[in-house]
Amino acid sequence: MADKRAIDKLKEAFCIDNRSRYIIKKEDVVILEIYWKPLTIADREAIYKTLAGMNKANDTESLEYALQVIMNKAEDENGNKLFSEGDRASLRREIPLTVLTDLMLKMQGVEEEVDTVNSKSTP
Repeated sequence: MADKRAIDKLKEAFCIDNRSRYIIKKEDVVILEIYWKPLTIADREAIYKTLAGMNKANDTESLEYALQVIMNKAEDENGNKLFSEGDRASLRREIPLTVLTDLMLKMQGVEEEVDTVNSKSTP
């Protein structure tokens, strides 16, 4: 039997169908459970295109980028998007920056305090 190709080994080991979960709490009360699939190069390009369309193409390392990651990737337990374009102003003005940056860092894998939820098993 032939060895598996490198790409096949990577796809099996890092299945992008596996979702992470983060529970936002305030005073030990669950406010929201947020799920997301890993950020890919294709996701980053889509985020960049959105920012370019808003004339913020140079903001790829800014808070605008962080906000767009959350808007593009955050899902509920069933895989439905949690935020729409109409939520942008409220996220910017009415949610503490610490909440959004904490979530964005977790979504990018900078902080490991998340659960991995297997939504598809690999062979």
